[in-house]
Amino acid sequence: MTRFILRRLAVIPVALLLIHFLGFAYAHLAGPIRAARTPYVFAQIGPPPLLSTYRNYLQQVSRLDLGTMPGAQEPLVAAILRATTASLGLLILALVLSVLIGLVLGFRASRLNPPRTSQWLTVLSTVGLATPSFYIGSLFVVASITYVLQKGPGTETPLPIRGFGWDKHLIAPILALMVRPTVQIARMTSSLLVDELNKQYILAARSFGHTWRTIRGRLALSNILAPVILTTTGALRLLVGELILVEWLFQWPGLGRLLGWTLVPPLLSSSGGGPLFLNPPVVAAVVTVFAAIFLVTDFAATILVRVVDPRLRASEAETAYD
Repeated sequence: MTRFILRRLAVIPVALLLIHFLGFAYAHLAGPIRAARTPYVFAQIGPPPLLSTYRNYLQQVSRLDLGTMPGAQEPLVAAILRATTASLGLLILALVLSVLIGLVLGFRASRLNPPRTSQWLTVLSTVGLATPSFYIGSLFVVASITYVLQKGPGTETPLPIRGFGWDKHLIAPILALMVRPTVQIARMTSSLLVDELNKQYILAARSFGHTWRTIRGRLALSNILAPVILTTTGALRLLVGELILVEWLFQWPGLGRLLGWTLVPPLLSSSGGGPLFLNPPVVAAVVTVFAAIFLVTDFAATILVRVVDPRLRASEAETAYD
């Protein structure tokens, strides 16, 4: 177990450095190409050498200076930290609610005699998984605009549909984010629980007089925790992937919106992110933070799975012994 943890920890900084370089290289090489193809730029200017530019930037980073945000006097570190805090707030709240509601729905949909999954969860999960978060968010926006038009000028929307705040501003983006992960966790929980209830030890426990509630809540649940944790990790990856469009839609000042500013040409957007478009330090920093979220989450989930499931630890011990 210790060797496994040390190996995974050694991989993370190497992977982050490689991802940082790839993000920097993409922006460094794509910027001049984009400028040469736009009709608003009349001269093609070749980029400086990539490796020397990146080496100079790493020397600047080694002095704890990541530079400033383009078009502003704010240090890049402060801007990234503020955006990361805003995004993590959305991600954590959406994930916690998705897990709690998903587990409840999964348990409620699991029928015991005979073990099966209720049809309503199949329909709900099919619709939920087929509906992207951006579409759900768009429905919130359309519904809010329709409400204002019906009530007349000066009417405020029931829920804020743009802007930042740790209040009612959270509701619309969190609801948009959590639909697909919730039904994904619910479907997986119900499927695993039904499979577990068909096993022989469940029948033996029932013959000893244990109630179905005890069998399902204590015996079966402990054996499906590992795959449920892995499903939750996959749900978090889904949340991070959809964060960009949801933050862009609701103008939430997080990492997703910041990444959108760096990738969407200013002539195609009225968001005001023009100075950030394909800025190498900003692109590299944002992509690296996203990668860190993925890697740290995957590492924590892998460790937690081995803690809750002793069979995995025993398998690793046998492999090491062989």
